[in-house]
Amino acid sequence: MEPILASPYSEWIVAEQLRKALPSRQGYSVYAPLSRQEKGVDLLVTRRGRGASRVAALQVKDSRVFEQPRGRFRFVIWFKRFPVAEQADFFVLAALYPEVTGRGDGAKSTRWSALLLLFRRAEMARFLEALRTRSGRKERMFYFGFNSPERVVLTRGAARERDFTPPTLARRLSMLRSFLGRPGSRLRRTAL
Repeated sequence: MEPILASPYSEWIVAEQLRKALPSRQGYSVYAPLSRQEKGVDLLVTRRGRGASRVAALQVKDSRVFEQPRGRFRFVIWFKRFPVAEQADFFVLAALYPEVTGRGDGAKSTRWSALLLLFRRAEMARFLEALRTRSGRKERMFYFGFNSPERVVLTRGAARERDFTPPTLARRLSMLRSFLGRPGSRLRRTAL
């Protein structure tokens, strides 16, 4: 019998999106820890250059997508407040939603697309600490509503709705690249 390693689909989709956005020809690699008991780390993104490496540890939190037939937002995702692991440099809130498109012949097709929100550890800690009900008490859950990743709104967890489109992965890649060092820049050697 051959041992098989598996990872949750949400982690795989984050790794796949990062692999596409951060190509190996620029020194980037994406790794998953072999131990599922690794506290606070689901993925590692590295960048090698000039004999040194930089590493970013990511923790992935995923949500099921709830489709809303009526209302302003077609999709809602929700999370429970969670402890911010000090081992993670970044947090990714991930969800897969059905994207219906036309093929031009009148027929519709559906494919699964990912909504990925990227936060630095300190940002995530501030966000979770600031969660409040509309009456001002601490909130234990938070919801995001969206029709597409072009507009994501925090609908539960704050007194007023807030735009959360800026932390989408596509808009935050430069932050991750900067953390790992720009291609061609001199990297500091990190101790393991």
